Amino acid sequence: MTEKRPKKLKLLAVLFSILIPGLIFTSISSQIKFFPQPSPAPVARPDAVNSPFSMMTALSQSQNYSASRASSYHREGGPRDNFWVPTDGREVTLAEIEGPGAITHIWMTHRGGGRDLVLRTYWEENSHPSVEGPVGDLFGVAMGLDATMNSLPIQVSSEGRARNCWWYMPFNKSARITVAAAPSSENLRRDSVPLYFHIDYRVYGRPIKDLHYFHSRFIEIDPAPRGRPLLLAEAEGNGHFVGLVMGQRARMPGWFGEGDDIITVDGKVSFLGTGTEDYFCDAWGFRIFSDLYHGAPVLEGREEGNRLSAYRFHILDPIPFRRSFRFELEHWPWISPWPNTGRDYFSAQSFWYQKKVHRPWTRLARIISLEPWDPDKGRWHLEGALEAEDLAVLSFESALGKTSRPVVQRLLPNLSGDHMLSFDSGGNGSLSLGVPVEESGVYDARIFLARAPDYGIVGLEVNGESVGKPADTFFKTDDLTRPFWPPHEFVFENLSLAKGWNVFRFSVNDKNEHSAGFKLGIDCLVLEKKEKNSTHSQP
Repeated sequence: MTEKRPKKLKLLAVLFSILIPGLIFTSISSQIKFFPQPSPAPVARPDAVNSPFSMMTALSQSQNYSASRASSYHREGGPRDNFWVPTDGREVTLAEIEGPGAITHIWMTHRGGGRDLVLRTYWEENSHPSVEGPVGDLFGVAMGLDATMNSLPIQVSSEGRARNCWWYMPFNKSARITVAAAPSSENLRRDSVPLYFHIDYRVYGRPIKDLHYFHSRFIEIDPAPRGRPLLLAEAEGNGHFVGLVMGQRARMPGWFGEGDDIITVDGKVSFLGTGTEDYFCDAWGFRIFSDLYHGAPVLEGREEGNRLSAYRFHILDPIPFRRSFRFELEHWPWISPWPNTGRDYFSAQSFWYQKKVHRPWTRLARIISLEPWDPDKGRWHLEGALEAEDLAVLSFESALGKTSRPVVQRLLPNLSGDHMLSFDSGGNGSLSLGVPVEESGVYDARIFLARAPDYGIVGLEVNGESVGKPADTFFKTDDLTRPFWPPHEFVFENLSLAKGWNVFRFSVNDKNEHSAGFKLGIDCLVLEKKEKNSTHSQP
């Protein structure tokens, strides 16, 4: 008996665990009022059958075209299904297609960089291309680099080597697609390069009405022009702009993209942006990402020589134009208070449609980015200036002691020659420079001094005599914490200078009441000789 009791107790426990919750639920549910739900059904049927357009519903409808492919398949049936591209620059034809029809998809891959090969497409037997650009840029990634991306019209996989383009490219008479090896490419050291490709297309039974031809053009700007924005895209005719792939390589450290986009339609400014990354639908700088309509597949960093590739496709928001279109971009380094003062490398592959084939543009004869990189390209000097960093330092003294020495400081982009001579007097000190003069006479000296929140009041002696008024080089920079302001021109008139070396002594013994220091920054000097018979008044 004692051995069976535990089994009975276990059985009772199991029964209670099943029955008691059910009893409790029955007790609760008896006090809750439930409402029956009707069976779902559509509203009254419409009179007409009309399937809303979408890519998926379109698949169930009749496809009123024939489809085919031009590819690099082995004509004799062998395993090597590639096309050989000569590396001597000859333009060779990949496909010729008789219309009416449309190219719907291009896939290609090759061993090499994205700017080793240039693709061109000719519509309607025209002798000039309507599509022209390096393979990489046409397929969404600039700078000749391989990177994956996943946009709606372009996808690139296999670590950036399998390139796919889905732009719809219609034509009525004919289409011809060619390829040529780019000049200056170090990757093309053999007689020919193997290229694998598919060009998928449709042919139609009748001409296409209201046809807009696909266009794409590649341009490079190196260096960015000082004083004016970049022109990244330009078109004439009746059409609509649908996108841009931009490349950039830095010639100075830091953030380069304070510049705004400026879009001019039919001669009227229609779009003004708020920053470079803002146009590409990002914010607070760039980071690597890839979305349907915008992205940055390449971002190497913010140091000199680093490269960027970004894209923006206007698939849902094309920009129509009736006569002309211009896309400009300010180039504005973070450190500079002035727009269009950078000198980076930029490229642009623009995309648009228009009713007639575009007028001929200058044929792409070179790719600058394939040539040796010059980090100093575009360096500018004030005309006729003596660079302070090149002058002889005769003596210096500072309240901070001998450790406070004049130093050459490199600070782009608004210094003549990229450098200036910096010195900290500590509140009581001076710096003497030897200034060469070719001919004795009376001169005006235009001296360009940097300004900053910790700069002092500068006095000048020339050959032992005090000249001009002291120059206050304090400047409260804006709330973006730029460390200094571009040099300001201070004019010291009627200086008697001898042939040979003259001593210019800069002293900093005082400061503006708002200044945090006694520093001095000399960019350059311009000496202008007076006429002998002119009269002068002392400043």
